[in-house]
Amino acid sequence: MIKILSEDTINKIAAGEVIERPANVVKELTENSLDAGARSINIEIEDAGLKLIRVSDDGIGMSRQDMTLSLQRHATSKITGFNDLEKLTTMGFRGEALPSIAAVSNITLQSSAGRSGDGWKEVYSAGKLLESKACGCPRGTSVEVRNLFFNTPARRKFMKSEPTEKLHITKMVEEMALVRNDVSFTLVVDGKNIVSAPVAASPAERLTDILGPDSFKKMVYLEGTHPQISITGFITKLEESLSNRSTQYLFVNTRPVNLGKLITHSLNEAYREMLPKGRYPGAVLFIAVDPSNIDVNIHPTKREVKFSKEKEVHDFVYSAIRSALSRPAKLDLKNDQAPPPLPRVQTFAGTSPSRAEIKESSHLYETKPSTNKFFSSRQENEGVSGNLHGIQEDTNIRPLGQIFNTYALVQYHNDFLIIDQHAAAERVRYERYLEQFHKNQITSQPLLIPVTIDVPPSQALIIKDNSRTLRDLGWDIAEFGKNTLKVSAYPNILGADIEITTVVGNIIGSLSEEKRIEPKEKIEKLIRAACRASIKANDQISNPEILQLAKDLFKCNTPYTCPHGRPTLIKLTKDEISRKFRRNE
Repeated sequence: MIKILSEDTINKIAAGEVIERPANVVKELTENSLDAGARSINIEIEDAGLKLIRVSDDGIGMSRQDMTLSLQRHATSKITGFNDLEKLTTMGFRGEALPSIAAVSNITLQSSAGRSGDGWKEVYSAGKLLESKACGCPRGTSVEVRNLFFNTPARRKFMKSEPTEKLHITKMVEEMALVRNDVSFTLVVDGKNIVSAPVAASPAERLTDILGPDSFKKMVYLEGTHPQISITGFITKLEESLSNRSTQYLFVNTRPVNLGKLITHSLNEAYREMLPKGRYPGAVLFIAVDPSNIDVNIHPTKREVKFSKEKEVHDFVYSAIRSALSRPAKLDLKNDQAPPPLPRVQTFAGTSPSRAEIKESSHLYETKPSTNKFFSSRQENEGVSGNLHGIQEDTNIRPLGQIFNTYALVQYHNDFLIIDQHAAAERVRYERYLEQFHKNQITSQPLLIPVTIDVPPSQALIIKDNSRTLRDLGWDIAEFGKNTLKVSAYPNILGADIEITTVVGNIIGSLSEEKRIEPKEKIEKLIRAACRASIKANDQISNPEILQLAKDLFKCNTPYTCPHGRPTLIKLTKDEISRKFRRNE
C-alpha cells in the first residue's frame, strides 16, 4: 500500500542527503557566510562537531522575515528559477542546508542586517520552532548547532572516529581559506586555535599561511589561458615530489571540489615518468570557467563538478602543468599536447591506540612465510624455489656485486640470487622494528638539532591525535608554533642517515587514510611507512654490505616479499642458467 511520507520523515531523508557528517555542516554554514559577503568567519567546534558547531560572520545578516524563511526547504536568495543554475556564481543555492541541519539538531540562529545592533534570534529543535525574539547583536549572522544527529541515532552511530571527523572539518576550513585569501578564517577545536588565517594580500601569501613556507618554496606558479577556461595555481617542482596525495586541491569558480578522475588523470599524466614510484605531485589549482559550461548540481554536497567539454578541459590542464614544469612562466596555451585517455581514483584516517590495546593478544605479531604461488613454483627466468631459512648459518654465500645501483647479486651454492636491495632492506628493518615494539625494546635517537617541518593544520592534527602511538614507536614529535612540527628524536632502528622530513611525510600519509583500523593494523602501517627509509634504489653498496643484507634477509620470517608485497629477490639455479645456454643438450 502506497503512503505519503510525513513531513518529519521527508526532512530527515533530505538531511541525510546533504548532511553526512559534521564537516558538511561546517561547509554549508561557511558557504552561506561567504555568500553573505563576510570578510571574517569564526568557526568553533566541540567533540568533533557532534556536541557543538558555531559559525559566526560579519556578513550582511538577515532580517526577521528572512531568518524564518531560511529554515524552510527550497527557500533561497541565490536563484529564482531553474535557468539561473546556468549562471550560478554563489556557493549555496538549493535552500536545503539550514532546514536539513535543523532537522537533525538543536539550532540557534542570531542575525542583524543593520548597524544599530538590533537583531533577531530563533531557536529550533528537530526542525520545530521553539523560540523567536528580538536580541542585540553586531551586524552579521551566528549559527549554533548543538547535539547533531541526536534524533537520528543510526546516523550518529556510523560516524568515524573523533580524530577523523575533526580532520575532515580542518581540511574543509583549509580549503576555504586557500581559495578566499580576501577573507579571515579561524577554527577553534575544543578550545584550541587550529586554523588562524588573517586576510592575505595574495593567493601565494595565503598558501604560505596554510601549507607553510617550506611547502611554498617547493612549488612553481602555474598560469594558463584559453577562450573558455583559465587556470592559475601552484604545483610542486619535479625534484620536490611528496610521499602522499594530501596536498592536492582543486577549486572551480572558487568552489572547493574533488579532483575527480578528469583532473587527477591530467595531473598524473603531466608528471608521469618524471617522478619515482610512490611519489606524488602537490597541486593547488584554481580553475575559472563560464558557469554555463559546468554542472555543480550533480551531488547534494556539491563536491563534484561536471564539465560540458571534458576532453578539452583535460587536455588544457595537462598542457598547462607540463608547460609550467618546463618553464614556470605565464602561458597562452593552444592545447597542442594531447595526453593518453582516463581511468580511476580514491583516497582515505584513523585513531591512536595505546600499547595495552595493541598487546591484548600475543599472536598479533606472528608472521608466516608467504603462501604466494609465485614463490612456491618454478617459473621460467624468475621465481623462488626451496626454503632460504638457514642460509645465514652457511659460509657459502658469495656476494658478486651490484647492478644498476639497485640490485645486489649473490651466489649461494648452485643458486644465483638477484636481490632488490630496497625491498630486502625494508623487509629486514620492518621485522626488527615490529619485534622491538612487541618486546618493548624500542630505543630513540635524540637529535642534536631538532628538525622542524611545516605542515597544514590538518596534518598537525593527525600527528597530535596519534602522538601516544608515535611515542610508543620511538618518535618525539611535537607542535612547534603555527603549522610547524618539531622532531626531537626518532627510532634508532631507522639508522643514522634517514631523511626525517620524508619519513614523517610517509607517516602522515599512512595516517591520512579514512578508515577505522585495528590497533595492530595501525602499528604495522606506521612501521611500514617509517621503514621506507631503508636502503634505496640508486644507493651504492659494497660487497660486505651485500653479504650482510643477504644474511639479514634470510633470517626474516617472510624473506620473499617487502612489507608492501613486492618481491625481494629472484632466484636462478645453475641448471636453469645452463639450459639458457643450451649446455645440457
